[in-house]
Amino acid sequence: MKSNQKTGRTVGFLLLLIMALGIPSVVLRGLSTSMVTSPDFLNEIFQNSFQMRIAVLLDILTSALWLLIALLLFPIIKKYKNSFALWFFGIWLVQFAVIIFSNISHLSLLSLSKEFVIAEGADTGYFSTLGLLLIEEYFWAHFMSLMLFATAAFSLYYFLFQTKLVPRFLSVWGMVAISLVFLASWLNIFEVNTSFYFYSQNGIFMVVFMGWLIAKGFNPNEAIPKEG
Repeated sequence: MKSNQKTGRTVGFLLLLIMALGIPSVVLRGLSTSMVTSPDFLNEIFQNSFQMRIAVLLDILTSALWLLIALLLFPIIKKYKNSFALWFFGIWLVQFAVIIFSNISHLSLLSLSKEFVIAEGADTGYFSTLGLLLIEEYFWAHFMSLMLFATAAFSLYYFLFQTKLVPRFLSVWGMVAISLVFLASWLNIFEVNTSFYFYSQNGIFMVVFMGWLIAKGFNPNEAIPKEG
């Protein structure tokens, strides 16, 4: 169906926009747990507060775009199975809520850094402790959102595999790639160091997947099978 093909291309362009916003979001945020090794890390955060606020905005926008993709796909997935469509959209909705929570933690960190600068010269030890806790809170929420993202993305690739709306090798590649992201996020929660490759390989897949959707869209010759 031509409408499905058009939807697929729209999803591809939205993925391109997500990448265009997501990369600067990561770069501008510049937040890492290694920052707390410096006793002056809150001052460093304050000095970069504007860039970090932009990063928060971009992060929320990219998450909202994923939610928009879920809305676009909902009617198509519903033809396959209504309960699966509700599950798919529900996971993205929860993931968006976790993203909002994690960014609230980040904004709280920026407020704390401002108070730290104002209180310069006083006993600021407790500021550092609170700062460390807020950074840890952000990263716990970050890994939780990654696991929710991986679950929702795996559901999408499984649906595409079943319906053949894209070549099955892309669906299988996507399921493997996002499973590695899910595994790495769990390992990080258990404080097991993982290679950045666990995440970067998914980026390679996303570029290929996005390019295919922009060029081809969803296969217009495939009818969506109704799961019994």
